[in-house]
Amino acid sequence: MTSAQRAFACEHLGLAHQQAHRFARRWSMAVDDLLGPAYEGLCKGAVGFDPALGHRPSSYLVPKVKGELLHYLRDTGFSLRISQRLRELWIKARRYVAQGLSDQQIAAQLDVPLERWLDCRRACGQRPVPLDEVERD
Repeated sequence: MTSAQRAFACEHLGLAHQQAHRFARRWSMAVDDLLGPAYEGLCKGAVGFDPALGHRPSSYLVPKVKGELLHYLRDTGFSLRISQRLRELWIKARRYVAQGLSDQQIAAQLDVPLERWLDCRRACGQRPVPLDEVERD
């Protein structure tokens, strides 16, 4: 990065922070874990931004930051591959889970069959446990 690109990225640190906080709330993760990928996206955006095109910096930088955050979540978020549809269903359902609704009520709220909701809950409802925390027999 040139010094001008670095200064440009520093001027827009708020965008990286904003997106990291949004992703942290949405995915129930620590903001500190997401700031690194958000900064990386900001730097990539600063390198590729061309002010001569007349676009607002945020219009170019926000998708770059989001892209890096999504790559990070894809690579670290789930130990198993989970379909995008199930992840989106889980995101919609978390509000109802937090309200303490039963599985039947949640499935009805989401307008999906109970079996599909239960599959989603089993796949997405629990965070992976690091191997060093697993009790050994």
